[in-house]
Amino acid sequence: MRGPSRVVLAVVATLVCAAAPAAAAAPELVLGDSQSGANFQTYWQKVVIPAVRDTLGVNVKYLVTKDAEQIEKAKAWKAGQGDVHILFPKSMASWVSSGIPLERLTPANVPNLAKVDPRYLKEDEGVDLQGKAALYWRTSYALIYNSQQVKSPPKSWREFYDRRQELKGHIGLIRPDAKSSSSWRQRIPFLHAYLREKMALPLAQLEKDPAFQDAWAKLKDFSRYAKQPLPAEPPNMFEDFNAGDTWISLYAQDYSLWSARQGTMPPTIKAAYPEEGADEIFTSYLAVPANIPAEHKALALKVVNYLLSDEQQVRLLTTMWQYPGTEITSQVPSSVWETVPKLEVLTKTAIPRERIRKDMIDYIRDHAKELIP
Repeated sequence: MRGPSRVVLAVVATLVCAAAPAAAAAPELVLGDSQSGANFQTYWQKVVIPAVRDTLGVNVKYLVTKDAEQIEKAKAWKAGQGDVHILFPKSMASWVSSGIPLERLTPANVPNLAKVDPRYLKEDEGVDLQGKAALYWRTSYALIYNSQQVKSPPKSWREFYDRRQELKGHIGLIRPDAKSSSSWRQRIPFLHAYLREKMALPLAQLEKDPAFQDAWAKLKDFSRYAKQPLPAEPPNMFEDFNAGDTWISLYAQDYSLWSARQGTMPPTIKAAYPEEGADEIFTSYLAVPANIPAEHKALALKVVNYLLSDEQQVRLLTTMWQYPGTEITSQVPSSVWETVPKLEVLTKTAIPRERIRKDMIDYIRDHAKELIP
């Protein structure tokens, strides 16, 4: 009887297993990214999303979008039916100002938010964030230099200007009429070094000020010492770095250092901040829409909390050269600071946001011919 009994038991077991309902799969979350460039899109897809899946068991679908487009779609969502569950927007201020319902984020539903400096959660671009955003990372433009050719980078803009003859033909300046924001980001910090608090003066008054006229004249003179012709866009400047023609420039710290590890910039690229200011501190946020299904919302909050975890925040800096949103730089390997300055250096030197003005940006573009040798 042993043989038949075994057959019967096997059949019964098979029937029981077949009758048992399968475990429900976890909902798939959609992350809408309107912030990232090519480098960060790669990071999300190859590093972050696999880590979320492996650590939390949550599948995340990655969607590249645009703020204006996604805001219009979100306006049509009915309560509990939103189909984008985590936002990584280009402008958090635009989302808050749009009136789209966003979940209020606190240490109660996102515990790691307690590690974020509260001042970065209050406002962005002059807009009250109303507790609806979680700071993900901070970054800035910096002096990017090839340490093989520039052993001692300028410690200030004034020193940079004074050393223009030494660096003649090897300074990377994007054309002031280029589409890239580097067209003005490279020049406003130079002017700020000589003007400081005067950068907040009304433009009509500032133009007549002898200090501005002197700073503008220095900027025109400085442009003559750049590598000629001035690159039309950043990729052209990167080519000049790779060719050994350009040694130093002001550009996005994160993208430059990432590029150095991808082979599109020399591997000996490092970053430094001039003491009068490199740029404003640029902040990027995560948010969770309120009009999404409850089960998705619970998982979205869990994922946001994970993205603010020590592991993920340290990885931002060691992989992407983005300063963490949380206050955990003490956990960063000391070797990192051989390539980038510590965050407190940026915090002390960053240009106040109110001095990065649209009318000054327009002035630079309107007078671009004066700055092209």
